[in-house]
This record gives sequence, structure tokens and C-alpha cells, in this order.
Amino acid sequence: MTFGSIAIIVIAMGVGAFIKGATGQGLPQIAIPVIATFLGVEAAVVIMAVPGIISNTWLIWTNRSFFSRTRDLPALLVMGTAGAVLGTILLKSLDPDILSLVLAGMIGLYILVYFLHPTLRLTPPVTRLTSPPVGAAAGVLQGATGISGPLISTYLHGFRLEKEIYVLSITTVFQVYAMVQAITLAALGLYTTRLFVLSLLSLVPIMAFLPLGSRLTGRLSRKTFEYMILAVLLGSGLKLVFDGLT
Repeated sequence: MTFGSIAIIVIAMGVGAFIKGATGQGLPQIAIPVIATFLGVEAAVVIMAVPGIISNTWLIWTNRSFFSRTRDLPALLVMGTAGAVLGTILLKSLDPDILSLVLAGMIGLYILVYFLHPTLRLTPPVTRLTSPPVGAAAGVLQGATGISGPLISTYLHGFRLEKEIYVLSITTVFQVYAMVQAITLAALGLYTTRLFVLSLLSLVPIMAFLPLGSRLTGRLSRKTFEYMILAVLLGSGLKLVFDGLT
């Protein structure tokens, strides 16, 4: 790789880490496509697996005092894990393009509802009923397509949680998926010495910008924070439409 391509990758990692620190998401969505442009999709996924776990761990530890105020995490995690197994089994029978377009449609519908009814929120009695099936659906998407973040992000955004609680909730869900993914990659022998070294080196820009984004969370107004989440969701939705159509 040239110096220019390395610089582009480092910038993408830094921007993704900053957004993840502030919102709990955004690192893989930004970094993986950029890395894949130069090294290929498989290498990009492998390189970002370990940094994903470490960045999630840092955010969980930083916001650990808010665990008692999270909602429905056990249902989302347990049913998501079960759904991931089912999704892996159905891997060859489900059309990922159709799933991508359906998921993009859900994101678009949610964003529309948000602006039409800005005070609408998913109440605890409602989410107690909806979290198990949503968790299962997210797990199926993760197992079948490797994409579950947009669904979980959209769903948790509807809770209208406080900023730190949202970051902790979504990061905890992502952590479970990331650990399952890393174990699977290792079991398949996809971690070469070169990719493992690149994975460790990627921690330098990621861990430099992650705390900066985390500090920003406390300074953001609730409305600005929600708009940042919606911006990440919109970007994810557009990427899903592109993937589904191409």
C-alpha cells in the first residue's frame, strides 16, 4: 500500500472511532468499506474484529454505572444469540439483497415517524413484549447477512434513552455479536500473522479518537445526540439500499 492509502485508512478509523465514542456505533460502518477498498472485504472484516471488541469493552467499562438503568438487554442478548444460530443455518436460503432493502425500508420509515411524531417513544410495557422478537430478528440478520446494527440501533433509538444509557445498551449488544464473530473467524483460520499485526496497529488511531468522542457525548444536548444517531442510521440505510440494488 502507498502512504496515501494508509493515510486514508487511518483517517477512516479515526473518524469511525470518534463517532463510536460519541454514539456507540459507526466504527465498522465507516472503517470496513474504506479498508476493503484497498485490502478486500475479508481482510477488512478480520482486521476490525479485535478492535471492535476492545472499543466495545472500553465503552462498556466507561459507562458501566448505567447498567441498572438499561432496559431489556437480557432478552435482546439471549434471543439475538439464538437468532444468530438460526440465521447461520438459513445462510444459503435467505436473499441478502432483499433483507438489505427491507431493513433500509424499516430505517426510512422510522426516521419519517420520528420527524412526524417527535415525542413518540417505545414505553417499557411495549418493549418487554417486543424485545424478544426484535432480538431474534437481529440475530437472524447477523447470522444470515452479517448486518444487524441498523435494526438494533433503530429499535433502541425508539426507547429515547439517556445518552450514556443508549451508548451502553447498544455497545453491549454489539459486543456479544463481535465476540461470536471473532471466535468464528479464528476457528476458520482467517487470522494470518499479517492481518493480526494490522489489527493490533489499527488500535492506535481507534483508541486515540474513541475517548475524544466519548467526552463529546456529555457535552451534546439530547436533541443533537438523537440527530447524530439518525445521521448514522441514514448512512446505514443508504448503504443497505446500495448493497441491495447492486
